[in-house]
Amino acid sequence: MKKWYAIPALASMAMIGMVGCSTESSSSSLTGSVSEEQNVIRVNIADAQTHLAKYRRSVLESWDLSGSTADSTVSVDVDTTLQSDNFAVDADVQVEDDSTYTVASAGVDGDGAAWMIQVEGGAIVYSWRNHGNGDWHKFKTDKHIEKKTLANVRMERAGKIVVFWVNGQIIAAFKDDSGKVVQVSGKLTIGFDILVPGQCHCGNGSVEQIGVENIDEIEDTPIDSVQVIDTVETVVDTIDLTKDSVITEWIAEWDFNDAANVGLDVTGHGHNATAGEGTVVSDSGFARFDGESGLDVVLKNDININEFVVEARVKPTKFGTMQNIVVAEPPGRGVDGWILRVDEGVLTVHLRDTDKDGDDWNAFPGKEMVLNEWSDIRLERSADSIKLIQDGEVTVAAAYKGDLTQMAYNWSIGYDGMNQSFHDRYFIGEMDYIRFGVFKGFTVGAVVEKSEWLLAAWEFNEPTFVGLDRMANNSTKVAVGNPTVADTTVSLDGKSGLPISLSKVFQRNTFAVSARVKPIEFGEMQNIIAAEPPGRYGDGWIVRVDEGVLTVHFRDADVDGTEWNVLKGKELALGEWNDIRVERTADSVIVYQNGQRTAWAGASGDVSQLGYNIGIAYDAVNQAKHDRYFNGEIDYIRFYGL
Repeated sequence: MKKWYAIPALASMAMIGMVGCSTESSSSSLTGSVSEEQNVIRVNIADAQTHLAKYRRSVLESWDLSGSTADSTVSVDVDTTLQSDNFAVDADVQVEDDSTYTVASAGVDGDGAAWMIQVEGGAIVYSWRNHGNGDWHKFKTDKHIEKKTLANVRMERAGKIVVFWVNGQIIAAFKDDSGKVVQVSGKLTIGFDILVPGQCHCGNGSVEQIGVENIDEIEDTPIDSVQVIDTVETVVDTIDLTKDSVITEWIAEWDFNDAANVGLDVTGHGHNATAGEGTVVSDSGFARFDGESGLDVVLKNDININEFVVEARVKPTKFGTMQNIVVAEPPGRGVDGWILRVDEGVLTVHLRDTDKDGDDWNAFPGKEMVLNEWSDIRLERSADSIKLIQDGEVTVAAAYKGDLTQMAYNWSIGYDGMNQSFHDRYFIGEMDYIRFGVFKGFTVGAVVEKSEWLLAAWEFNEPTFVGLDRMANNSTKVAVGNPTVADTTVSLDGKSGLPISLSKVFQRNTFAVSARVKPIEFGEMQNIIAAEPPGRYGDGWIVRVDEGVLTVHFRDADVDGTEWNVLKGKELALGEWNDIRVERTADSVIVYQNGQRTAWAGASGDVSQLGYNIGIAYDAVNQAKHDRYFNGEIDYIRFYGL
């Protein structure tokens, strides 16, 4: 999409009273010619809503002026380091008469692009120019704002579509084709404008609260989707892996016995592994992986098959977040693949057929491995099932249909060949052998259907990457305040939080959230995770603690309007760990605390049409009137698809 507008971010946040500016509020006198509604095309409200659903929002800055005198204002310099192509201004405004009142303006004193949002005669007036010496354009809505009554006014620009709200309802929208713009320079003003000396359009109204937001397209984020399987009684089939009784045709085998050619394929089929990163050495027939090395295997047709068996004998010497044994498609890519890896000591298998799953991975956790001990692993993949055998015990037996043959990347042994920059996925330890072959038969064991998928997992096991999602897709790159990780938990001081960019993985109606938290101080509103900020008007859900009581808030704007449904659980134990699970099914919301159901309510509608970034331990909008930070420790927060 072609982007064209810049909104100033804020370098200084000092609130100042206006000096030397008349309170006269006559009609705006824009420099240059005024071309009202020229080069704009009115957009149907339903079409505007559909367009805006493609975008996510995050607040750059907000101000609370409710305790100030009527003529208090804000003026800050434009800071290009935080400029964005799309933006929104959201304000609670009260006007005293029908003359022009300026809610906010930006760049009118500069030599670049500029805009103003005003209220005149109960209508919202949006004026803009694309260049410092260019013509001003103006769009005016119908009357929707009553005098002497507080109203929420919002203007949002997403691409070339400009949309106006009053009290949570879209009242008008248009498409702007007026041309390419240059960046805004100068000042952002709130409660007045400085376009014409002596005419500030400021004495006939007031702004109680206002925020400036950044708008971005929602990414189609690739997801490492982990399947969670309920404990089932599986038939333990103790097999003798040395007799090769089930499979007879090996396509590739790396036994690491040749120190001079560590990656030699001893089957003679030519699938020799070469150094992908670092150096893998062989000693006494064992390949050693040091956490900085891995082997690369060129993808060929005979290993790009859907039904196969993988066997390996490995000895991990150190556990980590994601440690690959064999990767037949790197996480984060968008094609078919499978992965055998160790996640925090647990052996897991990941499968994906993109025709069936899209970007979602189906991953199956087995059981925890033992450090510094050899483990025999067998992975069996048939056309409709997956089985994992660890040291002769069936640890995964699950149904999975699909065709995994549309792979595109080379295989990797001991690491992720994509080597994504924000985390390493190296195996640390020794390998005796890895072999890959054609599927010939299935080990005995009960097969179960999958029930839920782990889509995001913030487990706080990486001190240098506080907001890492173990699935590697919904990680935060920034933090508010100073959240710190120690002993696999994140500590929050009541002033800290983690913003997570809204991606399509969160735009679902049926899901579950689990968390383990230890509050050290209670407050009025303390968010554990918020998928839409209070005070906004769209769909959303929130898990938080209100004066010590666990509460869940959910809302479908089409069904509930602006009202939140609030479900109250029980009080949390202060200074102690509390296990929490919230399930949102198609027709209910269920709350569990420490394994017991504490609240239940019927639920209608679809809460998936989210618009704001996700906030962990705080409200990502960070509204200026009040803070909503969790105070204490969080062991993990996990988000599942149901």
